[in-house]
Amino acid sequence: MNSIFFVAAVSGLLFTWDLQVKLLTAFRYSATRRYIRNNIWNWTRELFAIARLYGGLHVRISSEVPREDIPSHCMIIANHQSLVDIAVLLFAFPNHSLRFVAKKELERWYPAVSNVLRAQNHVMIDRRANYSSTMKKLGRFGRNSATGYCPVVFPEGTRSRDGLVKTFSAGAVRRILESNPLPIVSVAVDGGYKVSHFESLVRDTRKKVYRARVMRVYPAPQTKQEIAATLKSAQQEITHQINSWQYMDS
Repeated sequence: MNSIFFVAAVSGLLFTWDLQVKLLTAFRYSATRRYIRNNIWNWTRELFAIARLYGGLHVRISSEVPREDIPSHCMIIANHQSLVDIAVLLFAFPNHSLRFVAKKELERWYPAVSNVLRAQNHVMIDRRANYSSTMKKLGRFGRNSATGYCPVVFPEGTRSRDGLVKTFSAGAVRRILESNPLPIVSVAVDGGYKVSHFESLVRDTRKKVYRARVMRVYPAPQTKQEIAATLKSAQQEITHQINSWQYMDS
Protein backbone atom coordinates (compact mmCIF):
# COMPACT_ATOMS: atom_id res chain seq x y z
CA MET A 1 0.00 0.00 0.00
CA ASN A 2 2.84 2.40 0.79
CA SER A 3 4.18 1.83 -2.72
CA ILE A 4 0.87 2.98 -4.23
CA PHE A 5 0.85 6.13 -2.08
CA PHE A 6 4.49 6.77 -2.92
CA VAL A 7 3.99 6.54 -6.70
CA ALA A 8 0.83 8.65 -6.55
CA ALA A 9 2.40 11.34 -4.36
CA VAL A 10 5.64 11.65 -6.37
CA SER A 11 3.78 11.64 -9.69
CA GLY A 12 1.37 14.26 -8.38
CA LEU A 13 4.20 16.56 -7.32
CA LEU A 14 6.13 16.18 -10.57
CA PHE A 15 3.12 16.83 -12.80
CA THR A 16 2.01 19.80 -10.65
CA TRP A 17 5.46 21.42 -10.92
CA ASP A 18 5.56 20.59 -14.62
CA LEU A 19 2.25 22.37 -15.20
CA GLN A 20 3.35 25.41 -13.19
CA VAL A 21 6.54 25.76 -15.23
CA LYS A 22 4.69 25.27 -18.54
CA LEU A 23 2.11 27.94 -17.68
CA LEU A 24 4.76 30.46 -16.68
CA THR A 25 6.86 29.71 -19.74
CA ALA A 26 3.90 30.56 -21.96
CA PHE A 27 4.10 34.15 -20.68
CA ARG A 28 7.71 35.03 -19.92
CA TYR A 29 10.91 33.03 -19.57
CA SER A 30 12.50 35.46 -17.10
CA ALA A 31 9.59 35.00 -14.70
CA THR A 32 9.84 31.23 -15.13
CA ARG A 33 13.55 31.22 -14.27
CA ARG A 34 12.98 33.39 -11.23
CA TYR A 35 10.12 31.16 -10.05
CA ILE A 36 12.23 28.01 -10.44
CA ARG A 37 15.20 29.60 -8.65
CA ASN A 38 13.00 30.60 -5.71
CA ASN A 39 11.25 27.25 -5.39
CA ILE A 40 13.52 24.45 -6.56
CA TRP A 41 15.13 23.73 -3.19
CA ASN A 42 11.68 23.44 -1.56
CA TRP A 43 10.64 21.10 -4.37
CA THR A 44 13.52 18.77 -3.65
CA ARG A 45 12.78 18.95 0.06
CA GLU A 46 9.15 17.96 -0.55
CA LEU A 47 10.18 15.17 -2.90
CA PHE A 48 12.55 13.62 -0.37
CA ALA A 49 10.07 14.09 2.47
CA ILE A 50 7.55 11.99 0.53
CA ALA A 51 10.22 9.44 -0.36
CA ARG A 52 10.99 9.07 3.32
CA LEU A 53 7.37 9.01 4.49
CA TYR A 54 6.05 6.45 2.01
CA GLY A 55 9.18 4.69 0.82
CA GLY A 56 11.58 4.90 3.75
CA LEU A 57 14.28 6.44 1.53
CA HIS A 58 16.63 8.48 3.71
CA VAL A 59 18.72 11.31 2.22
CA ARG A 60 21.77 12.29 4.27
CA ILE A 61 23.84 15.37 3.43
CA SER A 62 27.21 15.98 5.09
CA SER A 63 30.35 17.99 4.46
CA GLU A 64 34.06 17.79 5.12
CA VAL A 65 34.15 21.55 4.47
CA PRO A 66 32.61 24.23 6.70
CA ARG A 67 29.64 25.69 4.86
CA GLU A 68 31.06 29.20 5.10
CA ASP A 69 34.17 28.02 3.22
CA ILE A 70 32.22 26.85 0.17
CA PRO A 71 32.41 29.61 -2.49
CA SER A 72 29.09 31.04 -3.62
CA HIS A 73 30.31 30.83 -7.21
CA CYS A 74 32.10 27.60 -8.08
CA MET A 75 32.08 24.51 -10.26
CA ILE A 76 30.72 21.35 -8.63
CA ILE A 77 31.98 17.93 -9.73
CA ALA A 78 30.53 14.63 -8.51
CA ASN A 79 30.41 10.97 -9.35
CA HIS A 80 27.20 9.88 -11.07
CA GLN A 81 24.87 6.99 -10.26
CA SER A 82 21.34 8.01 -11.31
CA LEU A 83 19.01 10.80 -12.40
CA VAL A 84 18.18 11.34 -8.72
CA ASP A 85 21.74 12.67 -8.25
CA ILE A 86 20.50 15.96 -9.74
CA ALA A 87 17.84 16.35 -7.05
CA VAL A 88 20.28 15.31 -4.31
CA LEU A 89 22.83 17.93 -5.38
CA LEU A 90 20.14 20.62 -5.57
CA PHE A 91 19.12 19.64 -2.04
CA ALA A 92 22.75 19.66 -0.84
CA PHE A 93 23.38 23.23 -2.07
CA PRO A 94 20.36 25.30 -0.98
CA ASN A 95 22.22 28.62 -1.30
CA HIS A 96 23.68 28.01 -4.76
CA SER A 97 22.13 28.31 -8.20
CA LEU A 98 23.12 25.10 -10.00
CA ARG A 99 23.17 24.36 -13.72
CA PHE A 100 23.93 20.83 -14.91
CA VAL A 101 25.74 19.32 -17.86
CA ALA A 102 23.16 16.65 -18.71
CA LYS A 103 22.43 14.23 -21.52
CA LYS A 104 20.11 15.46 -24.26
CA GLU A 105 17.66 12.61 -23.60
CA LEU A 106 16.52 14.46 -20.46
CA GLU A 107 15.32 17.38 -22.58
CA ARG A 108 11.94 15.71 -23.20
CA TRP A 109 9.46 13.34 -21.56
CA TYR A 110 10.54 13.72 -17.90
CA PRO A 111 7.82 15.58 -15.95
CA ALA A 112 9.15 18.76 -14.30
CA VAL A 113 12.77 17.72 -14.88
CA SER A 114 12.76 18.38 -18.65
CA ASN A 115 10.99 21.73 -18.43
CA VAL A 116 13.24 22.95 -15.61
CA LEU A 117 16.38 21.95 -17.50
CA ARG A 118 15.20 23.77 -20.62
CA ALA A 119 13.86 26.87 -18.87
CA GLN A 120 17.04 27.41 -16.86
CA ASN A 121 19.34 26.80 -19.83
CA HIS A 122 21.17 23.80 -18.43
CA VAL A 123 23.47 22.45 -21.11
CA MET A 124 22.10 19.36 -22.84
CA ILE A 125 24.77 17.23 -24.53
CA ASP A 126 23.97 15.02 -27.49
CA ARG A 127 26.47 12.19 -27.20
CA ARG A 128 26.04 11.49 -30.93
CA ALA A 129 27.03 15.04 -31.90
CA ASN A 130 30.53 15.83 -33.14
CA TYR A 131 33.24 16.92 -30.74
CA SER A 132 33.45 20.50 -32.05
CA SER A 133 29.73 21.12 -31.55
CA THR A 134 29.85 19.78 -28.00
CA MET A 135 32.88 21.92 -27.10
CA LYS A 136 31.19 25.06 -28.45
CA LYS A 137 28.14 24.36 -26.34
CA LEU A 138 30.26 23.81 -23.22
CA GLY A 139 32.25 26.97 -23.91
CA ARG A 140 29.06 29.01 -24.13
CA PHE A 141 27.84 27.35 -20.92
CA GLY A 142 31.08 28.39 -19.21
CA ARG A 143 30.82 31.99 -20.39
CA ASN A 144 27.21 32.21 -19.26
CA SER A 145 28.17 30.91 -15.81
CA ALA A 146 29.85 34.28 -15.23
CA THR A 147 26.34 35.56 -14.44
CA GLY A 148 26.60 33.73 -11.12
CA TYR A 149 25.35 30.18 -11.47
CA CYS A 150 27.45 27.14 -10.57
CA PRO A 151 28.13 24.63 -13.37
CA VAL A 152 27.74 21.01 -12.27
CA VAL A 153 29.69 18.32 -14.13
CA PHE A 154 29.69 14.54 -13.75
CA PRO A 155 33.23 13.85 -15.06
CA GLU A 156 32.58 10.12 -15.48
CA GLY A 157 30.44 11.08 -18.47
CA THR A 158 27.79 8.47 -17.72
CA ARG A 159 26.21 6.94 -14.67
CA SER A 160 27.74 4.00 -12.83
CA ARG A 161 25.37 1.04 -12.75
CA ASP A 162 27.19 -0.68 -9.87
CA GLY A 163 28.13 2.41 -7.85
CA LEU A 164 31.86 2.04 -8.49
CA VAL A 165 33.54 5.30 -9.50
CA LYS A 166 34.67 5.43 -13.13
CA THR A 167 37.64 7.37 -14.50
CA PHE A 168 37.11 11.13 -14.52
CA SER A 169 37.47 12.79 -17.92
CA ALA A 170 38.80 16.35 -18.10
CA GLY A 171 37.14 17.41 -21.39
CA ALA A 172 33.96 19.13 -20.18
CA VAL A 173 35.57 20.54 -17.04
CA ARG A 174 38.49 22.00 -18.97
CA ARG A 175 36.30 23.61 -21.64
CA ILE A 176 34.04 25.28 -19.09
CA LEU A 177 36.95 26.55 -16.99
CA GLU A 178 38.69 27.94 -20.08
CA SER A 179 35.70 30.25 -20.46
CA ASN A 180 35.31 31.06 -16.78
CA PRO A 181 37.95 29.90 -14.23
CA LEU A 182 36.20 28.82 -11.03
CA PRO A 183 37.14 27.05 -7.80
CA ILE A 184 36.06 23.41 -7.83
CA VAL A 185 33.99 21.72 -5.13
CA SER A 186 34.11 17.91 -5.14
CA VAL A 187 31.11 15.89 -3.94
CA ALA A 188 30.66 12.16 -3.32
CA VAL A 189 27.16 10.82 -4.05
CA ASP A 190 26.06 7.29 -3.22
CA GLY A 191 22.82 5.30 -3.32
CA GLY A 192 21.63 6.17 -6.79
CA TYR A 193 22.66 2.91 -8.42
CA LYS A 194 20.22 1.15 -6.09
CA VAL A 195 17.30 3.33 -7.23
CA SER A 196 18.27 3.90 -10.86
CA HIS A 197 14.90 2.60 -12.08
CA PHE A 198 11.55 3.83 -10.82
CA GLU A 199 10.35 0.37 -9.83
CA SER A 200 13.32 0.01 -7.49
CA LEU A 201 12.21 3.16 -5.67
CA VAL A 202 8.94 1.50 -4.69
CA ARG A 203 10.43 -1.87 -3.82
CA ASP A 204 12.26 -2.43 -0.54
CA THR A 205 13.22 1.24 -0.15
CA ARG A 206 13.40 0.94 3.62
CA LYS A 207 16.87 -0.55 3.20
CA LYS A 208 18.12 2.36 1.07
CA VAL A 209 20.04 5.48 2.00
CA TYR A 210 21.05 8.22 -0.43
CA ARG A 211 24.14 10.13 0.67
CA ALA A 212 26.02 13.18 -0.51
CA ARG A 213 29.17 14.57 1.10
CA VAL A 214 31.06 17.71 0.13
CA MET A 215 34.66 16.53 0.07
CA ARG A 216 36.93 19.48 -0.71
CA VAL A 217 37.23 22.95 -2.23
CA TYR A 218 40.03 23.32 -4.79
CA PRO A 219 41.38 26.69 -5.95
CA ALA A 220 40.50 27.55 -9.54
CA PRO A 221 42.98 25.59 -11.71
CA GLN A 222 44.75 27.74 -14.31
CA THR A 223 46.34 25.19 -16.64
CA LYS A 224 45.51 21.83 -18.23
CA GLN A 225 47.97 20.19 -15.87
CA GLU A 226 46.31 21.75 -12.83
CA ILE A 227 42.87 20.68 -14.05
CA ALA A 228 44.11 17.11 -14.58
CA ALA A 229 45.72 17.03 -11.13
CA THR A 230 42.56 18.39 -9.49
CA LEU A 231 40.36 15.79 -11.18
CA LYS A 232 42.74 12.97 -10.25
CA SER A 233 42.71 14.05 -6.60
CA ALA A 234 38.92 14.47 -6.59
CA GLN A 235 38.40 11.05 -8.16
CA GLN A 236 40.63 9.42 -5.53
CA GLU A 237 38.91 11.05 -2.56
CA ILE A 238 35.42 10.40 -3.93
CA THR A 239 36.34 6.76 -4.65
CA HIS A 240 37.65 6.35 -1.12
CA GLN A 241 34.42 7.78 0.30
CA ILE A 242 32.17 5.64 -1.89
CA ASN A 243 34.13 2.49 -1.01
CA SER A 244 33.87 3.36 2.67
CA TRP A 245 30.09 3.80 2.48
CA GLN A 246 29.60 0.62 0.50
CA TYR A 247 31.78 -1.36 2.90
CA MET A 248 29.76 0.01 5.81
CA ASP A 249 26.52 -1.10 4.12
CA SER A 250 27.76 -4.58 3.21
